[in-house]
Amino acid sequence: MVKKTLTHILVSALITIAAGAVATGAHAQSSPPFKLAVFDIELDDFTAGGPIAGESPEETARLQRMTALARELLTQSGLFEIIDGSAATDQRVKDHWLRKCNGCDADIARSLGADLSFVCFFRKVSVMEQYLEMRIRDARTGELAHISQTDLRGETDQSWTRALKFLMRYHLVGPELARRNHPLQP
Repeated sequence: MVKKTLTHILVSALITIAAGAVATGAHAQSSPPFKLAVFDIELDDFTAGGPIAGESPEETARLQRMTALARELLTQSGLFEIIDGSAATDQRVKDHWLRKCNGCDADIARSLGADLSFVCFFRKVSVMEQYLEMRIRDARTGELAHISQTDLRGETDQSWTRALKFLMRYHLVGPELARRNHPLQP
């Protein structure tokens, strides 16, 4: 089985859009962006006592700031029309459990009218060692379209912001925009 990347899904969609544009005489660039259900960023705490204690008020506030930043960066990219995933009534969304539901986010995103789902989480191993992972799934098929991760040091707004911006710029938005601006020649 071949894993499809976000680029593969976007290429397929763009080919379909371009074919339709040629047939109608319209420009492919005027096509609407993909609808992306962006769920709240979650915390996966592996520290000693972390899972028992739960999120601290500082962590909850930081997660809210990072979610707002992610939505802002994705909107500014022009690649996506953002749908607020927190509007879903599914209990797994309310419990911030999407990182562990084996792709249930795709069904929830589809129920919100989205083409793709966005799940992102910080995995905390210790105060100094943490990871950030983002996943995008095709809401129709549930297939993983994109996954990227990076490690970070320190539990601060600055380290979390840098990690989020890095993944967005260099692993998601930047490569897709470059591909669109410089398509491969047949």
